[in-house]
Amino acid sequence: MKPPTEIDRPFHISVLPGICERPATSIAARQGIFRWCSSRSRPILSIMAFFISRLSAIFLFLHVAAPAIFADEQDGTPAEGQKENSPEKAPDLSEFRTFTSAKGDKTLQLKVVARIDDETYKVQNPEGRIFNIKTSNLSRSDQLFLDFWEPDAILNLKEAALPDVLDQMGYSVLNMTVVESTFFITATVDGKTGKFLLDPSRGWSTFDPVAAKEIGMNLGQGRINFTDNTGKSSRSQRGAVKEFRAGSVSVSSHEFEVIEVAKMFRAVPANTIGAIGGDLLKRLNALVDFGGKRLFVRAEP
Repeated sequence: MKPPTEIDRPFHISVLPGICERPATSIAARQGIFRWCSSRSRPILSIMAFFISRLSAIFLFLHVAAPAIFADEQDGTPAEGQKENSPEKAPDLSEFRTFTSAKGDKTLQLKVVARIDDETYKVQNPEGRIFNIKTSNLSRSDQLFLDFWEPDAILNLKEAALPDVLDQMGYSVLNMTVVESTFFITATVDGKTGKFLLDPSRGWSTFDPVAAKEIGMNLGQGRINFTDNTGKSSRSQRGAVKEFRAGSVSVSSHEFEVIEVAKMFRAVPANTIGAIGGDLLKRLNALVDFGGKRLFVRAEP
């Protein structure tokens, strides 16, 4: 047997040592396909293997890290700021308003976050996205809403009760009683307390002559001619009180037409000493809730 030549000697494929390394036995393989893997090419292949292994490691790192980086950008918050396994809190939809476009063809649920200027507002949608809107792109009712919007509103007007709203506006409430469809409140005039009926259809207020005498009212000629329930004509007297107090609201130096109340109104209960007309209701800044039997009054500014 002749000794093996260089070509006949077994050799190894060394591109990836430990993975592809095996002896080549086929003469065709040794002379053709795998000839580039002979011992003369091993230094070059080692360098190539080094670079290929490094590129493979870099590719693997990017493949693993890319989804996490993308998730941070998509969520809009840093990964370290997120709590593991904590469910997202659902937005309180009562804080959102349905805004309509100026053309009326689109609607959006939005919560107002801040006023940038008179024509620009920062808003947030239920998904948490924050952006700016222009009032010119909204309906007229939405524009009015934004005009009155305040960042630190005391009350939610959708849910607040009427007395709570008026209390914030400086009103106090008086309970009314009803006798045959006539409404009464209790008030005090110069120290004398009694019932006053509401008479908003008249532009003047009435005080009873007996009560006027008790408080020492100075009387003069009145302006009202009237016919009482018996058909008798009379003329009123006129006098001013020092203080009229309804609840916590006080009005000073108000003039009354002094007329016997029982002759002007039917079914007047005992201790009725006057009637509150439009002039005194105006000074009381009065709001009448007939259904709730309440009178809201506020001091003069």
